[in-house]
Amino acid sequence: MVVERKSHITIKDVAKLAGVGIATASRALNNRGDVHPETRRKVLEAAQKLGYVPNSLARSLVYGKTKKVGVIITTVLNPFYAAVVSGIERVLTANGYTLILYNSNEDPRKEREALLILRQQRVDGIIFAPIEYESQNVKYLIDSKIPFVLVARRTLEEDTSFVIADDFKVGKIGTEHLIEKGHRRILFLNSWKNSSAKFRLEGYKSALREAGFLINPKLIYSIKPDTDLKKLISEIFSSKSRPTAIFCFCDSIALEVMKVVKEEGLKIPDDVAILGCDNLDYTELLNPSLTTIDISKFDMGVLAARILLGLLEDNKEPVRYIFEPKLVIREST
Repeated sequence: MVVERKSHITIKDVAKLAGVGIATASRALNNRGDVHPETRRKVLEAAQKLGYVPNSLARSLVYGKTKKVGVIITTVLNPFYAAVVSGIERVLTANGYTLILYNSNEDPRKEREALLILRQQRVDGIIFAPIEYESQNVKYLIDSKIPFVLVARRTLEEDTSFVIADDFKVGKIGTEHLIEKGHRRILFLNSWKNSSAKFRLEGYKSALREAGFLINPKLIYSIKPDTDLKKLISEIFSSKSRPTAIFCFCDSIALEVMKVVKEEGLKIPDDVAILGCDNLDYTELLNPSLTTIDISKFDMGVLAARILLGLLEDNKEPVRYIFEPKLVIREST
């Protein structure tokens, strides 16, 4: 069948070609659940043949929704957040939503700019990983009345929905594992400002106290974006009382540490054990394979998106979910 293309295709044209009413065509194109699958298929095929593009502005005026969700993370170049976004995207696209992604690059100003832009674009909701535990940007978001869910990190504010890992337990089980392996001088290379860093450090300290060890501030470092990790590790291992194990905030840091340690002529785990967190795909392929902690990164994104969709359906009560971390023991410890 040859379809003559008009300069401006309307939903009326789509409905006519599909052999349905305009209201039915509209429901099918907006992914409403009250349309028979076969009818939806006919409507979508008709829209594709005609080259129909929905007018998102008109649709938002009619339904009060844009079917857009903003997502703000530190950077999609981080494999952890790439997995989180993948989980978010799976749920949103399956429910007819468009995802608009912004990277904050751990800069609160960029985070605020992203929030302002998303608000101007009239997104229906926002999912984001806040940079700071004491976040002014989350307060701004609360005041704006836009439904939102925090993912991977939380903030001081109590009345917020979030999906996170039990970061206190992450710090505790990781440190306990290294203690069980006979280590006493455990270097903790932490992140900074965010809630995960705060609670993982508390877990690290708790495990040391329970084992009867003193907490040595010289074995605790916050890794910032501008930290020269090679220089730091070299300085630490040039001291007489160097650590026998390194607990890294994430696998990405652990990967860099493994490289530097090898360059220093040290063997893993004979001279120094290394532990990461996130259980990224490449960690089991390293030599030696990296002991790490799994925190359900993909599922975290899936659940954050589902919770947001619930908030958009008038479920206004905050929803909080905390994933249990799981130790994945490999060769590096």
